[in-house]
Amino acid sequence: MTKLDPFRVAFVLAALTALRAIGPGIGDIATHPNELIFGFFSIQLFGFLTVALPRWIGKPITPAPMLWMVLAAHAVAFLWGCFDLEMGGALRALATLSGVVLLLSTTPPGKTAKTLPILGLAALHALIGIAAYLYAWPETTMAGLAVIVLICIEVSNRIGIAVLSVARERAGYPKLTPVPAVIALPQRAFTILALALWGIGWNAGWPALAAFLFGMAWLAHIEPWRIKPYAGCVILAVGLVWKRLAFLLLALRDLGVADISPFAIIHAFAVGGLATLAIGIATSIVRKKDKRALMPSLLADVIYLAIAGAAIARVGAALDFELYDTLIPAARWSWAIAFLGYILFTLRGAIWPPAATKV
Repeated sequence: MTKLDPFRVAFVLAALTALRAIGPGIGDIATHPNELIFGFFSIQLFGFLTVALPRWIGKPITPAPMLWMVLAAHAVAFLWGCFDLEMGGALRALATLSGVVLLLSTTPPGKTAKTLPILGLAALHALIGIAAYLYAWPETTMAGLAVIVLICIEVSNRIGIAVLSVARERAGYPKLTPVPAVIALPQRAFTILALALWGIGWNAGWPALAAFLFGMAWLAHIEPWRIKPYAGCVILAVGLVWKRLAFLLLALRDLGVADISPFAIIHAFAVGGLATLAIGIATSIVRKKDKRALMPSLLADVIYLAIAGAAIARVGAALDFELYDTLIPAARWSWAIAFLGYILFTLRGAIWPPAATKV
């Protein structure tokens, strides 16, 4: 057994939070939105940044003991939440903000262009979380979801496209060219505008439709169908499609074209897009750290199928209320299978390291 890396601890804490939020017989429908938005996604993002940030800035996160102190604070907040969700949530939001400050402090001035968009949004998300738990403002839940969706889009546009590009080249296709600015810039601008309007409860119809159309053009450019089902690549493509579908549902609803439940839109973003991409990106990191990048794994396949099932069932329950009582239990059990498997997958490399390769 080897020592645990910080990202593994963060991913396990995130998975435990996700299970507590909506696991069968555990989760509470009244509290799970904030648990997921300000709990699961916050610690998941921090775990991702402990791996990604050193590559972006070209040096380790320092001082290292502070990194473990932030993780310890998240662990204490999680345990406190088992007895008092409100206080645990407030502590977790403060731990998240402390983590962002640490990451900002370790970033050299010349590297801020790569890190500031994500770290700035992460700081905003943490501040919204503090307001959500200390002041119980109902508007903060949607605002927090909109910000974390934007963060996920920023991350997946960097990591998702990189992973899919590698898989595409392994399938024998030419190297992927950068997405043209005529697509990338409007896609980013309309995405930000649509999410901002949606987050504050204003009509986001036309910007959401534009975000969907430019998003589909962005997706068409990277040609995700030109990949073989290498490890984790398909689930990343599925998450990218879910995000576009969520913008389409938002546009159809706000433009008055279709009577779509707001919960369908929320869960298309949260479960279909966010949770799917979070698992896809995180398992990609774990595979690489375990020296099993792009290798097949039955456990990973079960995780991917389970999170895909959870997304379909939860959005389906919101679209057709007559199926609610049937689909909600299926969604919760699929969610539980996905995150229990995710914990095992994350810890596997620390407990059972890969055999040394003979030269």
